[in-house]
Amino acid sequence: MLALTSFVAFNAMAQETAEQVAQAGPSPAPQSATGGSATDTGVSDTLEAITVTGSRIARADGYEAPTPVSVLGAEELNKMATTTIADSVNRLPAFAGSQTPRNRSSNISSGTAGTNILNLRGLGANRTLVLQDGKRMVGSTVATGTLSGAVDVNMIPSGLVQRVDVVTGGASAVYGSDALAGVVNFILDKEFTGVKGNVDYGMTSAGDGENYKLSLTAGTKLADDRLHLLISGEYADDKGIIGNDRSWADDSFQMMNNPLASQAGQPSLLTVHNAGVANGTYGGLALSCQRITPYVDTVTGVPGNRLQPITGTPCALRGTQFVTGGDAIPFQFGDLVNGPTMRGGDWEASRVDRATTIALPLQRKTLFGRAAYDVSDNITAFVDLQYGQTWSHNTQVVPILNNGGSVYVYRDNAFLSPQLRQTMINNNVDAIEIGTFNGDMHYLQGINERELKRGVVGLEGNFDLGGKEWNWDASYVHGEQNITSKTPTNRVNARYGMAINSTLDANGNIVCGTRSADLLSVVPVAGCRAYNPMGLGVNSPQALDYVTEMGWSDITLTQTVLAASMSGEPFENWAGPVSIAFGAEHRTEESEGEVSALDQTSAFFAGNYKATIGKFDVNEAFLETVVPLLNGVPGAETLDFNGAVRYTDYSVTGEVTTWKAGLIWSPLEDARFRFTKSRDIRAPGLGELFNQGSGGTGNNTDLGLPGNPTYFMQSQTIGNLNLKPEEADTTGIGVVLTPRFLPGFTMSIDYYKIEVDGTLYVRNTREIIEGCYLRSDAQMCSQIARGSNGFITVVTAFPENIVGEVASGIDVDATYRFPVGPGDLTLRAMGTFVDKLETTSANGTKIDGRGVNSDDAGINLGANLSGPKYRYLLSAGYDWDPVSITLSMRGISAGKYNNAFLECEVGSCPTVASLAGTGYTNTINDNDIAGAEYFDLALNYKVGDTGEAYFVIENLLNEDPAKVAGGRGAGFYQGQSNVTLYDRFGTMFHGGVRFKF
Repeated sequence: MLALTSFVAFNAMAQETAEQVAQAGPSPAPQSATGGSATDTGVSDTLEAITVTGSRIARADGYEAPTPVSVLGAEELNKMATTTIADSVNRLPAFAGSQTPRNRSSNISSGTAGTNILNLRGLGANRTLVLQDGKRMVGSTVATGTLSGAVDVNMIPSGLVQRVDVVTGGASAVYGSDALAGVVNFILDKEFTGVKGNVDYGMTSAGDGENYKLSLTAGTKLADDRLHLLISGEYADDKGIIGNDRSWADDSFQMMNNPLASQAGQPSLLTVHNAGVANGTYGGLALSCQRITPYVDTVTGVPGNRLQPITGTPCALRGTQFVTGGDAIPFQFGDLVNGPTMRGGDWEASRVDRATTIALPLQRKTLFGRAAYDVSDNITAFVDLQYGQTWSHNTQVVPILNNGGSVYVYRDNAFLSPQLRQTMINNNVDAIEIGTFNGDMHYLQGINERELKRGVVGLEGNFDLGGKEWNWDASYVHGEQNITSKTPTNRVNARYGMAINSTLDANGNIVCGTRSADLLSVVPVAGCRAYNPMGLGVNSPQALDYVTEMGWSDITLTQTVLAASMSGEPFENWAGPVSIAFGAEHRTEESEGEVSALDQTSAFFAGNYKATIGKFDVNEAFLETVVPLLNGVPGAETLDFNGAVRYTDYSVTGEVTTWKAGLIWSPLEDARFRFTKSRDIRAPGLGELFNQGSGGTGNNTDLGLPGNPTYFMQSQTIGNLNLKPEEADTTGIGVVLTPRFLPGFTMSIDYYKIEVDGTLYVRNTREIIEGCYLRSDAQMCSQIARGSNGFITVVTAFPENIVGEVASGIDVDATYRFPVGPGDLTLRAMGTFVDKLETTSANGTKIDGRGVNSDDAGINLGANLSGPKYRYLLSAGYDWDPVSITLSMRGISAGKYNNAFLECEVGSCPTVASLAGTGYTNTINDNDIAGAEYFDLALNYKVGDTGEAYFVIENLLNEDPAKVAGGRGAGFYQGQSNVTLYDRFGTMFHGGVRFKF
């Protein structure tokens, strides 16, 4: 087996070439694009047929499919020394928007916190097919949207990974649904014998982010080498980074609707420093004075009372904030106030972003076992058993505001101080409106646990037919993923509503309950525990226990796959052997489970989990061929055609056919051109089909009420059985250069274009509200439900095939390896340059997401494709046995908040109305977001053939992330940068030892 050439510490990726993928041995380790040939290392000339990810064809002559395949080898992975294998893969420029415990912490309701989910091209994790040894993995989520059915890479036995193959192009005809953006195939070292292990420890320069990892693998052969036993285990514990006291977050940076926008020259949007929440504090903030007013219902004619804001005179209590012990002190509003956002004033009293979790704590355990037995010289039987478990704790920083944004404290409230009550009496005030984060409840907590059980039973072998060798395999795969989500401190809305309605009974005891119909008194409810919304440290444990409960969801996803395939070279034509591969597959996907009674009735502030219960079957058949057209003639060293077709029949969404056609042309030894055209699909997942109403809570503006108040409102997403698979047309054109006059140099350039039609899209709450009240869309209006107080109680959404998307660009990978002094120097440059990243909305509007570095790219129209114009990885590595050192640089381009925003100076901005027809929708004072460059350093020292010590420094210069203003209304708890693009940790150290014998 050819050893992998060591050349990049952090960011190594190899474009496979014919010479690299056709080495001897049953488990070849691909070398870099600059490595030597088999004869350079003394490997036998006898070549074994192998299958390269991206094609089902098994050939021994080094055939490479026309779809680009990048390889990340074991030695590169070892040198990166990242906390998880997903962190290593995500360094490659083709990945964008992947979810990790270190860049996603704010979502409790989806139950996906703590997962490591890969995302190629930023097209959505559900369009990146993740395989282990070429076989599907059971999904790890039932969420709708881009995470539907995605695989948690935490479950991969990373201590046994030999290499990672990344297909950066559509591969549905070869592998089926979900391979729309590409494939990530984790290849395990199933032939390993001996014992190896790894001990790793790391932390940040700030003294937090502590993490460690232990792995041990053992393999042996018995029974005259016919029986091979293998076991590999790993335990990892990442303590995470709870809270954010980094200096770059000293102020609060926010985008807000400009309250002065109606004035000449003012922009409609502002990015402001020292931003705070204007409609609430941790202990409560008095916002308005209210009076009980008689009225007659216009529909029923029944008279009654209702609360109405007092107008005409200033509210004497507005700006009173309640602090520790319930003391009342003045609150200074900022110089600019609009909805929930203000600039200046007592902004630090109401900021919540300091509690942002930079990285979630994550514990991970994996265990993998394999037994393979050579039944004969041509048949091998094998059994793989796999277990994985993860635990993650998410401290949610969303403030627990009441639906409607505020609570109403009546004059008879038991907790009102005599001074405040007298002030209310003197001013004829019946109630005060209070905005509160309910600080005594602390923050929402989310606990996510996942448990994987997976088994594979199979046979593989070969036989001779008419003097031609045929390879075959058959397997049965059964996987179960149990997902448990808990919210131990979740507020029960109805109980909270009663608990804040407190008063004193005739005996002077505090009671609470519902408000009487005339609003003049409290109707006590048995068992109610009064809650004081005015102050911090003012509530008893009994009161907190009454208004909060633990929500939970227990879901099990099951996947069963029965597959068989065969490949061979049945005949030859004028240019060489013609290869074919064909096979069939039956797959079943199922979800079942249960949730708490309170979740089922959407009684909570957040979470409100629903059991996704459903099942679908898939029957597939495929055929692939490689036909040589020219060989060894002038102008064509080789010219091969590669074609594939797959027929798929889904029990719910119907039939679909995918295909691929490609050419590989080598006019001379120094250059190889490749061209592909394919039709790819992504079928709806279990959550998108059968979701019964997964919940969420977000801050949104209500356009249906006077004054357009902004407050936290609930949303739910339900399934849609009328969905169809997404379809994409993918084009790829590329060239690989290996000039003989420059030994050690390799360069590949590939153009890609992916056009997706019928994209499954879930309208967000903002889009539904705007569709109803700005565009009078009756369907969207029907998705909004309101309570008796007029505020929105829930907005319902569902996936639809209504959006189109286009992503195109160029991938470049250049490597030059040459001797310098006693060692070898390797220079490498990799980059992805985006030409187009465009979403076409349901109403035909095109949203340009190229160069958008904001975390709220679809700030007007919902979530859309977005990302930097380019990403790159540069490295210089020097190998001088036994020492190697590598310096790497990774970065992204600068960008904008939104390409539809026109940047202008305050005082000289045009009106929004004048922008009609220009492509701009808003004006803003600052639309620029800085790019990023990070340096990494790796040192490795080998101790003979059995040991290795390493030390790695990530973000060597301790660069701060770019400041990115939070999106309007919701951004206060999202931190002050785009978590998916920028390094928020600062300098990270890793060190450890490996051994093998």
